[in-house]
Amino acid sequence: MKTSHKIFPLLCLLLAATSGIRSARQSSQSQLRAASATSIAPDTLAPDLPLPAIPASLRTPHERASYLLAHFWDGMSFADTLRSRNPGFMEQNLVNYLSLFPHAPAEARTRAVHLLMQRAEADKPAYLLLAELAEKYLYATGSPMQSEEHFIPFLEETARTPLLDETEKSRPRFLLAAALKNRPGTTAADFTYHTPEGNLQTLHATPSAPRLLLMFYNPDCTHCRQAIALLHDDGLFKQMLHDGRLTVLAINTENDHESPTRHEARPRSGNELPDGWTAGTATPTLMDNELYVLPSMPTLYLLDQEKHVLLKEALPEQVLARLAEDNRNHPRHKE
Repeated sequence: MKTSHKIFPLLCLLLAATSGIRSARQSSQSQLRAASATSIAPDTLAPDLPLPAIPASLRTPHERASYLLAHFWDGMSFADTLRSRNPGFMEQNLVNYLSLFPHAPAEARTRAVHLLMQRAEADKPAYLLLAELAEKYLYATGSPMQSEEHFIPFLEETARTPLLDETEKSRPRFLLAAALKNRPGTTAADFTYHTPEGNLQTLHATPSAPRLLLMFYNPDCTHCRQAIALLHDDGLFKQMLHDGRLTVLAINTENDHESPTRHEARPRSGNELPDGWTAGTATPTLMDNELYVLPSMPTLYLLDQEKHVLLKEALPEQVLARLAEDNRNHPRHKE
C-alpha cells in the first residue's frame, strides 16, 4: 500500500532545535494560509488541524514529540461530525499524527492514543473510522507505517471500550492477543521440536550464536524456498554463519495431526536446507498451544543469544538489514 497523503509538513521543523521553531512555524503557517486563500473553496475543510505551540522548556525531540502527540487533537471536536466523519480529513490528520510516533517513547504514545480514542467515543461512527484507519496504516501488510508496536495502543483501546459490543470487540481482542505474543524485547516463547536424529529439543536449550534466526517454514512453500535462497545468497549472512556469529534454526511446521508425529526433521529431496542451518520439525504443541502466530510462510524471528526477540515476523530484507547494522556496530566480534 502506498501512502498518498503528505507526511506532516512541519514535523522536521517542530522536532528540530528549539531556536527558530516559533518563527519557522509562523512562516509556514502564513504560507499555508496564503495557499488556502487561493486554492481552497470557502466550503472546503482545512486539511490539517492547527498545531499546538510547543513550550520552549521542552528541548529534546522525545519531549517535543510527546507534547505534540498529547495535544495534537486539541483543536478537534468529535461532536463536529462534518470533520470527524470525513474520511479524507481524518485520514490526513491521522497520518500526520502517526508520523510522530517513531519520535516519541512508548509511554507517551500509549497515553496519547488513550486520550484520542476517549475523545472519539463522543461519536461512534468517528470512533470506528479512526480504528479502521489505524489498522490500515499500522497493521496492513505493505503500509510504510506498518508497526505492530504502534498499533497495540489502538487495539487496547478498542478491545475495552464500552462504546462497542462484544461482537465488535472480538476482532481487536484477537489482534491484540496476537500482537502481545513474542513482542520485541521479550523472551521468545519456548517450544519443543524434533531434531533430524529424532530427539526432542527446545528452543531455549538450542545452542546459539549472538544472533539466532528462527524460521518457521513449510518445505513445499514456494515463498519459503525464495526466502531461503535470498538469505543464503547474501554474503554477510553466510560470513556471519561461518564465523559463529549467527545460528539459523529452521522449523518445519508441516505436521499432520491425524497421523503419527513425523520425527524426521530433514527436508525431503529437492527441499534441502543450506549447509550450516539447523533443521527441526515442530511438535503439535507449537500450534495447539498457539505459542506463535504464523500469518504466512515463512515466518521469521531474529533473536539474541538469550532468546530475546529482536525482530518479529520480519521480512528477509529486514533480517539482512538488522544483521548488517549489527555487523557495523560489532564487526567480527562475538557479543
